[in-house]
Amino acid sequence: MTKKSRLIENLEQAWTGDLEALLGQYTEDCMFEDKAFGLVHHGHAGLREVFEFTYKMMPDFRVAYGDCVIDEAFGAVQWVFTGSFHGDFEGSLHAGTPVRVEGVSFMKLREGRIAHNADYWNLAALALQLRKD
Repeated sequence: MTKKSRLIENLEQAWTGDLEALLGQYTEDCMFEDKAFGLVHHGHAGLREVFEFTYKMMPDFRVAYGDCVIDEAFGAVQWVFTGSFHGDFEGSLHAGTPVRVEGVSFMKLREGRIAHNADYWNLAALALQLRKD
């Protein structure tokens, strides 16, 4: 494992709420996949959708990146996201339920930016935290 690359440092900073910084880390024709939800977003317009959805659901969303392996063409990085969940999840309304989810991103890179990002994480772990008894 390596220390965080400049790309990963930039992503971590961008996910503090800076949409323009986030877009700057991705190619215009990028693909962003959320494997847990089975969603695929294309281009910067798709990234805007991901960003807006994320911050609507968790206004205090943060991601901390951990171990990573990155070269000129590919990258993989572990991460943990945290936030206070607001809204509906499987029929239960939430108004700030704290969540913490671990995952990993696999990336294909082009000219130092992300052309394809696939996030893998455990939806069941999120569901367990948002389950109302």
